[in-house]
Amino acid sequence: MSSLLAAAVLTTASVLPLPLPVPLTPGAPATQEQPQAQQVEVTGVLDAPDGRLKRGCKDYHYTYAVQTPSIDWTFDISMQDRAGKGVNAQSLIGPNDPKSGVLDFRLCRWATKAGVFTLTGELVSYDGADATTVKVIESFRLRKRNP
Repeated sequence: MSSLLAAAVLTTASVLPLPLPVPLTPGAPATQEQPQAQQVEVTGVLDAPDGRLKRGCKDYHYTYAVQTPSIDWTFDISMQDRAGKGVNAQSLIGPNDPKSGVLDFRLCRWATKAGVFTLTGELVSYDGADATTVKVIESFRLRKRNP
């Protein structure tokens, strides 16, 4: 019987909440040390692989990643060819879009010159009335297809 009583005491003790620390001086509030919340930095990443410009109109891709302390963010991404002409633009909006993923874009070889392409992103993280803006730039090369 005593082992059954001991098991009941241990079970009851494990489900009871722990008491707050007792104040050392009368009238002082009992406080519990809270771990410092780690600040999350606002960062954005764009990455596109070098490749070959394919015959006809083909899909290519690049990856993105966003790190913000808020779920309320926007990431506007534009792509320019070697002459600075815009060839693609996309916007992502948190929390509707995932914080990382792969985005596709289409280029047609007859309308596109091979060379260095530049991805430019502007990430804005909103925290109430405050906004933090970060610019991201990534370059990649699409070469001519070998004959």
